[in-house]
Amino acid sequence: MTMLYDTVVVLLGCCGCIAYGQFAIEKPFKLSLTISAKLSAIEVSWYNLRTPTNGYIILTDEEPQAPYRKQRPTDIEQQPHEIYTNEDNSTHKYYADNDNDDIRWTYGRANKPAVYVIKPDEASGWITTNIIFDNKHLERLRASTRCYGYWATYVDNSSNPVITTCIRTYATWMNDHMDLIKRFKFRDLFILGSHDSGSYRANFNSSRNETLVTKYALTQSDDITSQLMHGIRYLDIRVGYYRATEPQFWVNHGISRQQPLIKVLRLVRDFVLETNEIVIFDVQEFPVGFGKSMDVHRKLVRYIQNELSELLVDPSSGWEVKLEQIWQHRRNIILAYDHIEIVNEFPSLVFQSVQQRWGNCQNLPDLKRFLSPSGHSFTLFSSRPFADMAELTPTTWDVLTDKWGGLRKVADQSNRHISKWYADEWFMSANIVAVDFYRGTNLMETAIYSNLKKDLLRRMKK
Repeated sequence: MTMLYDTVVVLLGCCGCIAYGQFAIEKPFKLSLTISAKLSAIEVSWYNLRTPTNGYIILTDEEPQAPYRKQRPTDIEQQPHEIYTNEDNSTHKYYADNDNDDIRWTYGRANKPAVYVIKPDEASGWITTNIIFDNKHLERLRASTRCYGYWATYVDNSSNPVITTCIRTYATWMNDHMDLIKRFKFRDLFILGSHDSGSYRANFNSSRNETLVTKYALTQSDDITSQLMHGIRYLDIRVGYYRATEPQFWVNHGISRQQPLIKVLRLVRDFVLETNEIVIFDVQEFPVGFGKSMDVHRKLVRYIQNELSELLVDPSSGWEVKLEQIWQHRRNIILAYDHIEIVNEFPSLVFQSVQQRWGNCQNLPDLKRFLSPSGHSFTLFSSRPFADMAELTPTTWDVLTDKWGGLRKVADQSNRHISKWYADEWFMSANIVAVDFYRGTNLMETAIYSNLKKDLLRRMKK
């Protein structure tokens, strides 16, 4: 049985591959578990299944063990779910067994029943199940955690396991692959980011607590620690300044105040000290309280310096710096700032901000056209990283009329397509990809796969 992305393969002249330079890169069978934004339901997706209808996907709530057995009870209720196939998000009802047979799978010597079973009938699919993820799992996460909560196994018609994946963390993914990625600059890597990283509420229940404000102000379900634990290495931070409050600096989404900045800074600091991972802390907007002078900006930089000074990366090499140079000094937080005057004024503390690519698109076809690598020409002569802001953007009127039903709903409709675009087409050209409700994507798996491919190609070209 093969865990997802345990190996990296480059084939010459292979079928089912895409070209990259002088090499052909295999597009392997990929199986993923994600979590929907709206209801926190477990989602199962798969790509590049070469023999659809010849096997089953078995979902379990513990690490599965062989043997896998197919049983036919006399009375079993089938499990309906929705399968999304088109970029207009059209759906049709689909059942766990496409042949309308009453089939139940068990696994292990104790014949424990699977919690969900899918019989694929297409090479690729994305299914939202009726299994709700319990957020209490997050309270037990540690840097050493890998798989937890749920596993998915594809078995063939002979009940042999082919591939297994799981809901998992990536708390130390950079260190785990240090020997392979240490010679890269940030511009060379595929890095997962979160859009408006501080826009979340602790213990928020979207089915009970949602209002018109939270529908469009919250962009993440997880706090900063959980984001970092699951592989996020690019934090998109917007800061508001409130002179009359204590604390004065807050992480905002527009004019909506979300988290005390001091809390976010300390969560990042604690994570980096524990894991030795490298994090980009990119201060991008200043929506409240900064005015036209530089005084509040200077105050903000000194505020951040006071909390993170011993961990801030020296910007003297700029974005040309390689990961191995950062690890040598064990100063692992890059403070980037979207104000060139401040960058010039604090050259020993502040990097120039990441270039964010905003399409401001209201539909998927427009977003795909904007994110296409054909729009990357501006990056060819720069080592400065760029971030694809891979989410749909509502207009003011869309928000006031609640046309979209909230960002969670639109993320559930778009994240599956965004995931597929990068997995199928753009995984070798992407740099930073920042999304809403990142747990609804499998982009972290694609990022790991891309970075290992890039290292292998680099070594083959020598």
